[in-house]
Amino acid sequence: MKDYFQNDVPILLKLSEHKELLDGFPGESGDSQFDARLIYNQRRPEEAQLIIYYKPSDHLYEKFRALAEAGTSILDLVNPALSPYKWVNPEFFEFSESSLIDFHGTNYFDHDKKSVILVIRNFCLFQNGRYAADARFSLADNAISHLTGYIQYGQLGTYDSDDKFIERNHNRWTRFGPVEFMLSLSHSYKQGEPKKDFVITRDAQLALRDDSEKVKDLELLSLGEDLCLLMSLYWEKNIDFFNALLRVNDRDNFGTREVFKLSGENFDSSQEFHLKDKYQNIYDFADSVNFEKFQTFRELIQEAVPRLVRIKHLDDISAFMVLYNIVEKFRNYFLNEPLDGSAFTVKEEYAFTGSESSINKFIKKKIKEIGEIVADADKQEFDSKAFEKVSFIKKTGLIDQFEGFIKYLHLDPNDYDVEFGQLIKVRNLIYHGNPPDRDLSLCNKELKALVYDIILAIIA
Repeated sequence: MKDYFQNDVPILLKLSEHKELLDGFPGESGDSQFDARLIYNQRRPEEAQLIIYYKPSDHLYEKFRALAEAGTSILDLVNPALSPYKWVNPEFFEFSESSLIDFHGTNYFDHDKKSVILVIRNFCLFQNGRYAADARFSLADNAISHLTGYIQYGQLGTYDSDDKFIERNHNRWTRFGPVEFMLSLSHSYKQGEPKKDFVITRDAQLALRDDSEKVKDLELLSLGEDLCLLMSLYWEKNIDFFNALLRVNDRDNFGTREVFKLSGENFDSSQEFHLKDKYQNIYDFADSVNFEKFQTFRELIQEAVPRLVRIKHLDDISAFMVLYNIVEKFRNYFLNEPLDGSAFTVKEEYAFTGSESSINKFIKKKIKEIGEIVADADKQEFDSKAFEKVSFIKKTGLIDQFEGFIKYLHLDPNDYDVEFGQLIKVRNLIYHGNPPDRDLSLCNKELKALVYDIILAIIA
């Protein structure tokens, strides 16, 4: 199967708004139509190219360069050329989510025309006609190593009547909000040399099914992104798609939106992940997730998951600070946003009996008594700062803030083989540039378990 595809598309360049800037170039600088060709890869993440053909007298590359130097977005100039025929979709492509990586001219002619090449990250194609299913996402390579465990291949070449290429498939349709999803491996092959040999290639795919046909194409796209986030959380690695085919049901004669995304995932072949023993497969994990809660806390999860993925590649100190920060982020969030209507508050001061003035007076008196046993060399400094210690004595300390948050989520602080007071001490040492006073590998293991328990507590 070939990797590269191309579409010849007429485009309209809107240059008329920049006539003043382009005044020094010969010829017209109004809105003009040009022939163009989109070249893209449907088999792996890769940047796309839009090749625009122009007559040498148009000086298009030089105009683009002048516009770019003036801060003009080149992609904002590119529009699909309108067609008078209904069966030709006027929105054949869309660059609204795109960014221009680079553009360059060429030194060769295609017939009588020169060309300028725009190198693009992310774009959409609209095509007439309908894809057979509701949505299909092509996943980058990190998903393949896990999907192979869901499929058992048969014994090829036995020529028995029951000879099967795939003998067993543990993938299944699973509900996720308004749709169902299922993962699969798409197989293709190419003939090798000698001709008796052939090579099978597997591509990981995510399919969505919407029996109601009411979910719009952009909603299907968002659900695919959510499932990639869920898989990233489960497998503890970046799972992303680079191509998506989405059913469009709010256009004339129906159609398909094809999304191309330059996925930036780093390949990770690891088969070990924290939730491996808790959930047998991604479908069991998805069944345990409350879709509405997942949507409510999506931004929190979206911020935490890339950090959980990244700590595998960090030293112990950096990993500790990342994990500690994740816990802090969740705690601070729920100080402002109650979970299930139950407010979370931090007890910042101990409860004392008596009025505020009498409490402060009593503490000051005790501090003054402590000053009697301070060495003469430090006595003056101690006395000058004594009254600053009143509020410090009244504070409960961060340990209660952490343990209180854990209990708020109905988790048991005793389940973690770590003292939270010591975690705070280690954090303060690192924050102030001092080396930690202990091996952090155990702390990181327990902190990571806590982070996962917090996430599961809010989305289960």
